[in-house]
Amino acid sequence: MIITRAPLRVSLGGGGSDLPFYSSKFGGFLISAAINKYNYIIVEKRDFTDEMLIRYSKTETVKFVKDIKHTRIKSALEYLNINEPIEITTIADVPAGTGLGSSSTFMVALLKALHTYKREDISSEKLAEEAALIEIKILNEPIGKHDQYLASYGGVVCLDIDKTGNVFPSKISMSHSTLEELENNILLFSTGIIRNANEVLLDQKKNSESDESKMEQMHIIKDIGKEIKTSLEQGDCKKFGKWLNVHWETKKKFSEKMSSGLIDSSYEAGLKSGAIGGKLVGAGGGGFLMFYCDNNKRQLRETMEKIGLKELNFRFDGDGCKVIYEGK
Repeated sequence: MIITRAPLRVSLGGGGSDLPFYSSKFGGFLISAAINKYNYIIVEKRDFTDEMLIRYSKTETVKFVKDIKHTRIKSALEYLNINEPIEITTIADVPAGTGLGSSSTFMVALLKALHTYKREDISSEKLAEEAALIEIKILNEPIGKHDQYLASYGGVVCLDIDKTGNVFPSKISMSHSTLEELENNILLFSTGIIRNANEVLLDQKKNSESDESKMEQMHIIKDIGKEIKTSLEQGDCKKFGKWLNVHWETKKKFSEKMSSGLIDSSYEAGLKSGAIGGKLVGAGGGGFLMFYCDNNKRQLRETMEKIGLKELNFRFDGDGCKVIYEGK
């Protein structure tokens, strides 16, 4: 039996500049943090049967990979040329469609488990690139490489992306006290809205390609990511919080699908209750509201509770994707 886990993430700035329609022309830059909420994959060889058993929200029993309905699992098995009786079970701390990068995190954890099953070592970089290749090239999803790299590497990471799609990850240079301050003052609240990120991303791509001003907004988003990096390296978390607000107001202009009446009213209530700034995490349209609040956290929590938004408590994850159990 093999068990792997890969962390979800919260995007801190520059999100979206990794998308190919933008990064292939201008390059991308973003900063993000892995958190201690995970996708788990369990892989085990099946004896005395010629069937595969796939367990997720549904259960599939098949003889051949081509018959698997779960597209991610099917694509990963085909990519690694595995077609034998195995059992794959998936477990998630947080539901998919909530803006924390769960789809790519799932792929990273799955590939790590399957490589381990084949007794193959794989680097963090190659793991992220394989996950991205399957999702972008094989499954034709309109995404970038942000989530795969965060799930693979962990930590608070900056990603520089050149025009050819090469990704250069680096850990941000900030003091331990700044890291603790950031971790303690970021609060996540679920809007309860599950959304299809691909729909939001496709709408964003269409709008950006047809309206030059939308592309200019993406330049601003990328520059804000760099400003946020500078603020954190200087230990100025309050400025980080203020930049979040600018980030969100800019990103809302990309697509009507980015926000909603509930999200806007909840966000404004958060600012009035002590948050310095915040934004929706992920592609937009639902998922989690993230606030930076260094005072009056109790008031902010009470306000969100009254609105009906549940808090997700978390810490940062520094491990990235890893094997947590390997037995007979």
